[in-house]
Amino acid sequence: MKNLFASLLTITFYLFGNISLQAAEKQTLFDEFKDGGIWLLPLALFFVCFLALTIYNIIKIRKKPFLRTDIVEQIMPLVEELDFESAVALCEANPSPLTNILRSGLDRLSESDEIDPDSIEKAMAEASTSELAGPFVMVNYLNVVGSLSPMMGLLGTVVGMVGAFATMKESMDDATAMAGQIQVALLTTKYGLVVAIPSLLSYFIFKNSYGKIVAQVDEIVGKFLFVLVQSLRRSYEE
Repeated sequence: MKNLFASLLTITFYLFGNISLQAAEKQTLFDEFKDGGIWLLPLALFFVCFLALTIYNIIKIRKKPFLRTDIVEQIMPLVEELDFESAVALCEANPSPLTNILRSGLDRLSESDEIDPDSIEKAMAEASTSELAGPFVMVNYLNVVGSLSPMMGLLGTVVGMVGAFATMKESMDDATAMAGQIQVALLTTKYGLVVAIPSLLSYFIFKNSYGKIVAQVDEIVGKFLFVLVQSLRRSYEE
């Protein structure tokens, strides 16, 4: 994941650095932002959001904080032995999305004297929705940044072109003013795409990674439910 982050930063700064240079050698990135005016400020803010969200998701979207397989390996034998108090205590001592989901199933079990697999499964499904929906919101914000950036750039383009044609209407001789308006239009389009491309790339990468984590969570929850129900039925039969 660290290599992925380094690659994303490399691509982004390449786009902002090398691609940002105009044909004229003296046109720097600062000059372009100065010429682009106020329309480039929202795009700069979107770029900062992209960096912050990428760093946040690299830290949060990892298998270990979600799955806690080391704790699950300790919980499963306790469930087989019907030592639910120890299993609940272990979940409470090691909070994570997965252990919170497993604990919700154990809590539902303690509320009833009968074996009701559907009720237990429903409790874990409700907890799963709550635990897994929150982290994906931060991933989805990357999609928001990637979608709004080109739209903001397009708005700046339209405003710039309207200004250019208005200048032409007033005077065909004022080429400098007209060129400035066209430059604003092109700069906003360019930087809207420069922000959008790495943002959407980052979004799809984190979305796929999170989908794999959620699939593993569902697999472990299914295994836990099977072990729990089988252990309870075996104890009743005995």
